[in-house]
Amino acid sequence: MNTNRLIPSTQQTRVTRTLWRIETYLARPLALAMLAEMEGVSPFHLSRAFTLCTGRPVMRYVRARRLSEAVWSLRETEKPIVEIALEAGFESHEGFSRAFRDHFGCSPSVARNHPDLSLTLEKALIMSNPAPTPVTPRFVDRGATRLVGVARRYSMAERAKIPAQWIEAIDEIGPAIYNTETYGACYDFEGENFTYMVGLVDDGRIDTERFDHVELAAGTHAVFDHEGHISTIADTWASIFDAWAPGADVALREGPEFELYSVDFDPEKPGGASIWIPIEKA
Repeated sequence: MNTNRLIPSTQQTRVTRTLWRIETYLARPLALAMLAEMEGVSPFHLSRAFTLCTGRPVMRYVRARRLSEAVWSLRETEKPIVEIALEAGFESHEGFSRAFRDHFGCSPSVARNHPDLSLTLEKALIMSNPAPTPVTPRFVDRGATRLVGVARRYSMAERAKIPAQWIEAIDEIGPAIYNTETYGACYDFEGENFTYMVGLVDDGRIDTERFDHVELAAGTHAVFDHEGHISTIADTWASIFDAWAPGADVALREGPEFELYSVDFDPEKPGGASIWIPIEKA
């Protein structure tokens, strides 16, 4: 039985936006009251909707996500445990260690020193529309563009973690990323893995030696406007490749696919983003 059919679409949309905000601001202070205020509802209302849609209490999910990301930091970096604790939203090493032990049944140091120890991690949830909506592109020729920014490697199962990369990139790039078009480029596809770059046109405004680069080749692109909130952009991607591409009368071209965000893009409002797919010129 598909329980999503029993949940009003407004509730699913609200939870989708909340999941996006959680991933975006995972390393920053989060509280149920703040998340509810962003949605214009009471904490009780949001908590009930979130639990109904995901099967998890919202703040328990936030803590599980933070602790799961802490496991990655413990095993993949050499950061001190106290630094990881602060990044996970804890005020002290002791509080972090206590919560970590309660959740995983072992201390952070044991998790770090025994990478073969199996821990049940909370993956980022994706609330998406199971039925792709038909989409119609416009076709645009554009010149070659060199992007500079912050690139990270993901599997398809990890793509819900991309919003946090935007916050990281904004912090690293600084003021140059404001009041300009920004890009989310997908490239170097290998099986279920790909690279995602948050970047901007390399026009000399920032010290490019510190950052990653990717070339967008000149050519024709099928452009799909994303009209909804940014939290549902995965649905537009799904519609492109599940509904449009199989029957398209144009051939897809190898090269980076990218999201383009307008100068006036507002992550709290719908619209302002488009997806560009390289195609062979007819």
